[in-house]
Amino acid sequence: MRNWVQGTCEVGDLTLRYFRSGGAQPPLVLVHGFTDSALYFTRAADVLAQTWDVIAYDCRGHGESSRANGHFSATDRVDDLLAVVDLLELERPAMMGHSMGAATIANAVARRPGLSRGIILEDPAWWETPADLSPEAKTQLEIDARARNTAWRDSIAAVQQGTWEEGLAWRRADSPTWTDEDVALSLQARFDVELDVFTYLPSVRSTWRDIVPRFDCPALLVLGETDRGAIVSVANANEGQRLNPLLHWVHVVGAGHAVRYDQFEAFMKASLDFLGALPTD
Repeated sequence: MRNWVQGTCEVGDLTLRYFRSGGAQPPLVLVHGFTDSALYFTRAADVLAQTWDVIAYDCRGHGESSRANGHFSATDRVDDLLAVVDLLELERPAMMGHSMGAATIANAVARRPGLSRGIILEDPAWWETPADLSPEAKTQLEIDARARNTAWRDSIAAVQQGTWEEGLAWRRADSPTWTDEDVALSLQARFDVELDVFTYLPSVRSTWRDIVPRFDCPALLVLGETDRGAIVSVANANEGQRLNPLLHWVHVVGAGHAVRYDQFEAFMKASLDFLGALPTD
């Protein structure tokens, strides 16, 4: 993937860096998760590029794209994705995203009908909390979320202030089953992310139930196991499918939130089967 064509998209006062495999093939846009980067997709992207013109970009505040400078809302990120599609003149691209990137894709498809021929959502950031919480419980939930966000930021700050070797030890201990390449790419993304993006605190309750019914293209939801850190449960996946029959899901046993890294072969099989069934014109 590092040997692909590299370019930039100018979006307002931002510069977004992207990689593109090219070729006379249908387009497929990859959108990474929070604290990751376009290169985080390298192993999957190299496989996908055999049949797709793959485009992966660094979100604002990540990788080699411009810093977010305090503008990092869900709306900002959807605007960026739509701008990349428009500036590169991509015709109904398929899309694949992880976590924050998956949520961005879902929001973009809901906002612009006809945008995509099909989407793959790898454990999207669809946070789930009870709807009938008391005001006191909701306040406590926000306090707990801010504490977790601060702890996460502090852990990334410690990585950035340390050495590469120290970072590798931390990343390998946290994800012992990942390949050396995946560990290194994940670590590099943490070195490159702008710490100020942590000032943006996502809602502790996602509006996915309002978004899913607005999908107008086939969608594949790829789940890990919630007891391993995955966000979306099987129960919620079933509910999503009831809300919109265009949504299907696959549960990958043995995977956590990073399904693609935890169980690469199972993730790629599900993705390639889904993409192979999409229209190519």
